[in-house]
Amino acid sequence: MLKNAKISEIMSQNIFKVDINDTISMADEIIRRENVRHIPVVEGTKYVGMISKQKLFEYSLRHLYDFNESIENFIDTPIIDFENLLDKNLHLLYPEDSIQKAVELFTKYQYDCLPVVDWEKNLLGILSVVDLLLFFYKKIKEEK
Repeated sequence: MLKNAKISEIMSQNIFKVDINDTISMADEIIRRENVRHIPVVEGTKYVGMISKQKLFEYSLRHLYDFNESIENFIDTPIIDFENLLDKNLHLLYPEDSIQKAVELFTKYQYDCLPVVDWEKNLLGILSVVDLLLFFYKKIKEEK
């Protein structure tokens, strides 16, 4: 039933992620190669934040014209040194949360993607707008 559906039923679990000590270039490479718009950042297994393709692009453009800073320094620097690139204030979802809660958060805050964690903040997966659309599409097809 739609009203009782849980996040655990539709979240993406096999996701790409980077560690807080990985480099910016590693995050950028995964985003480009895998054509994803967001990549979670973890410290060990704990969720730390999310890097978006858009934020990386904007930051790169700003530093492209900063002649006092080389682009190589930016690219080879660990993510931890660029915490301003991380979206740390996203709401968190838990596997047992309802899909209704996710829809409310996505619409109220205009999110594209939210992390799914356990009670210790271990990253379990993500839920994206595409995951929600696929879920609703499947339900609509089942009604026929």
